[in-house]
Amino acid sequence: MRNVQPAEQGFFPLDEELELLPGNLTPHSHESLVRLGAWMPFEKAAALLTGLLGVAVSQSRGRRCTQAAGKAYVELQTEAADRIEREAPELLPGCEQLVVSADGAMVPLLQGEWAEVKTMAIGEVQTQRSGPGQDAHVKKISYFSRLVDARRFEHLTLNEVHLRGVGQSKQVAAVMDGAEWLQSLIDYHCPSAIRILDFPHAGQRLGEIAQSIWGEGSPKASQWTQKRLHLLKHQGPQGILVQLDLLTQRYPQNEILAQNRAYLEKRKTQMQYPHYQRQNWPIGSGMVESANKLVVEARLKGAGMHWKREHVDPMLALRNIVCSDRWDQEWPKIAHRLRQRVILRKKARRRQHLQDLPSTPTPPAPARNLSDSIPNPSPKPVQKHPPQKSSKSRKPAANHPWRRSPIGRARYQPSASSKK
Repeated sequence: MRNVQPAEQGFFPLDEELELLPGNLTPHSHESLVRLGAWMPFEKAAALLTGLLGVAVSQSRGRRCTQAAGKAYVELQTEAADRIEREAPELLPGCEQLVVSADGAMVPLLQGEWAEVKTMAIGEVQTQRSGPGQDAHVKKISYFSRLVDARRFEHLTLNEVHLRGVGQSKQVAAVMDGAEWLQSLIDYHCPSAIRILDFPHAGQRLGEIAQSIWGEGSPKASQWTQKRLHLLKHQGPQGILVQLDLLTQRYPQNEILAQNRAYLEKRKTQMQYPHYQRQNWPIGSGMVESANKLVVEARLKGAGMHWKREHVDPMLALRNIVCSDRWDQEWPKIAHRLRQRVILRKKARRRQHLQDLPSTPTPPAPARNLSDSIPNPSPKPVQKHPPQKSSKSRKPAANHPWRRSPIGRARYQPSASSKK
């Protein structure tokens, strides 16, 4: 008799109906642990979960659950971007004025390495200004961040651009500095977008020019910079560029002056700030600068923190949804992916277990008689015997010797009473 195969731990069908997640935590406790881990260090998240729900978990448990959830969401967003590029679905509705901005921030990795995280921020421009002379206000801001190169970042942001309806918005403006990868990003997603050079970035270039001429921290350099910034904001770049030409003639050997002047001259059309303000556009990339601090640095750049490269994107994915106020919308997708991952892992383990089991030996074939292989030219006729009747109902014949014995006569001879 074969041994019964041992039972394995599996994923009970009722677990899916009850929406149970891997491990021994309830769905609510698991979700709360991951959500806290996205906001604060894992040790504090575990302690806060114990204080709020009375559920005791270790720091390592909080780290594993959070990283697994973040990894699942990275997979979902990557698959969504691949699907959009492959299928080109119908564009989602946009809004009247949509502004896009992107920038990079450095995060610490293990062994003293630093890497740049790229972040895109998309928001709607408020139609009414808060007051005369006030800058445009941006609302409903969402974020997307990844630790990848510029070309890969262009592809991965497809899903976020699609969800925000960039292709269907009436007007789109890109407010960012003049880095080449940022211009390529806008060319990839929305070539018709209005390009606006970040005003503080332009002011930084003017400040470098002033310091190269009058010295770093000198009062004259500060005064010159402030006056040119006011002129640039309210009258545009034309007068500033004329003054820079005169300074170049006066200081032909100043390389900093020449480099910054060429930079600003190339982006002359992106510095029409009076026109942009009349059109109710923001002229500063403050929303992505805030994103660098809120989304990236607040969680990944804490004191003593150093990250493995493969753990950065999972944390960034969770930071994106908590800072974009999308947790209730996106967590069910993450939970479903986590459950499916466990099911697939159990099935693969089961298949591997069956492959590792020893194969059942095949029973030997019955031995053949040598005479069976020799042809018989004249087979003997088969004699058929009549079926024998059951011995229980048979009686001895009348002339059987047993009837002549004293016992037989006593048994089979009729008695005197039966004759009468």
